[in-house]
Amino acid sequence: MFMNFVLQYIPMRGYYRIWFLLLCSILGLQALDGQVAQLQREIGEIIRHEANIDFSVVPGVLVGVMDGDSVYVCSYGEKLSTDSIYELGSLTKPIVAWLTCMALDSLGWSRDVSVCRFLPDSLCEDNWSNLTVDQVVAHRSGLPRVGKGFGESESKIEDPYADYDLTRLSNDLGEMEPIPGEYSYSQMAYSLLSWLFQKVGGIDSFAHHRFIDPYGLRNTGWTFADGQIAQGHGLDGRVQPPWHFDALLPSMGLKSSMSDLLKIMRLIWPQLILDAPPLTPSLKRELKALAKAGEYMVLDGWFIIQSRNELIFYHTGRTGGHQVSIAFLPEKEKGVVVISNGALGSNELSLLVLDMIIRAK
Repeated sequence: MFMNFVLQYIPMRGYYRIWFLLLCSILGLQALDGQVAQLQREIGEIIRHEANIDFSVVPGVLVGVMDGDSVYVCSYGEKLSTDSIYELGSLTKPIVAWLTCMALDSLGWSRDVSVCRFLPDSLCEDNWSNLTVDQVVAHRSGLPRVGKGFGESESKIEDPYADYDLTRLSNDLGEMEPIPGEYSYSQMAYSLLSWLFQKVGGIDSFAHHRFIDPYGLRNTGWTFADGQIAQGHGLDGRVQPPWHFDALLPSMGLKSSMSDLLKIMRLIWPQLILDAPPLTPSLKRELKALAKAGEYMVLDGWFIIQSRNELIFYHTGRTGGHQVSIAFLPEKEKGVVVISNGALGSNELSLLVLDMIIRAK
């Protein structure tokens, strides 16, 4: 019936043109399906032979690949949804670094502003006034990774940071002395940004106003009910509850989904392209020296790794039940996001898949 209607009202030349376009679309979809299937197989081989993920402990792994305008998502083991919400752990830090720049702009402050512009007065003694926000974001605060007894005396072992509030953070920081300019990957340093975000309405409110709501990141944020978060599994494969945070929100508390993380990666590319240094011979020597010393160059919260003649931006995160990692090349618009619903997922898988994509071109 419908075809008779088409024949009556569309000239024969137009009729053949419609069928030609439909045929091209079908062939294009078949080619795309074949490409996705090949990518699924190649990533599967990497997981099997290089990442060595144990699916008896880590139920499922989700791999998102962005290559220019194309986006592919492959699932392995237990089927995982691209819209399920996962804990990002320390992958919170580079996203908070981006938000920190927005907060500084809204306050009319530069990145080299002293942390004493927002820290409690009781902390701003001795060397604290010389520590800048830029040094905090770049892991150049010289502060310890955590405080003494950190996470060891909590009310719940399976939720170790829920009771760590700003009072305890302030007390711990009061016993520390920063060494501005000295590399130190520090949970404490990023956590002190809580006081900066208090100046702009709080980190959750500010993020929703400037970042989450404007870009439709409906599965990203700090405050989700436990039932909204994907079930996680510990290092032994057992079911684990979500972690909760107070003072550590800027350091470890963000949650997001695969679909949102792929959007976020594209959103932050332009600024990283502007800020990234050229890969000169002197920078190569500096990166080599840092690697030898067990240190990293950090830009806007991301670790910079040299691979061949490329600068790769990289970060990972782990909680009691989830593991995530991102590796990408902003200038070439290539990136990989890996999420697992088990804490024993692979940190290196995002780098391995990105290297495969680079070599494929």
